Amino acid sequence: MYSWIIGRVLQALIGRLNAGDTRSLMRTVARDALLVFPGASSFAGEHRGKPAIEAWFKRFVELRPSFVIHDVAVAGPPWNMRVCFRFTDRISIPGGGEYQNEGMEFLRMRWGMLQEQRVYLDTERVAELDAQLAAAAGDAVSRAAAASAG
Repeated sequence: MYSWIIGRVLQALIGRLNAGDTRSLMRTVARDALLVFPGASSFAGEHRGKPAIEAWFKRFVELRPSFVIHDVAVAGPPWNMRVCFRFTDRISIPGGGEYQNEGMEFLRMRWGMLQEQRVYLDTERVAELDAQLAAAAGDAVSRAAAASAG
């Protein structure tokens, strides 16, 4: 029952995030929280503190993701809760193409506040997303230059 309740809360927060609202999620992030995103992409790194995590989520939301949580497991009391969930993630690339990935996340929470978030996913797909976004941005610049010249 506990996992179901936490799962419903996460679903609501992710629904708001998918709609472009980062504020609802950020209310649950502790001031000194840590977000760890693996790999060598522009998303990767250890993002420490609420401002750094908020900047990361704002960038993510700008891509208009479809982030879906499938399974949630919870352990521990409210003052030392650990949450794991499985997710899929899709982003439509401007100018065509689509990014798709799936993975797991580990959250450590205290009294409803996120202390630590670790993401586990296919980092090569995220690097490919970076390349697709760079190509789409280059195409947009080229189209704008051609339009102003014409």
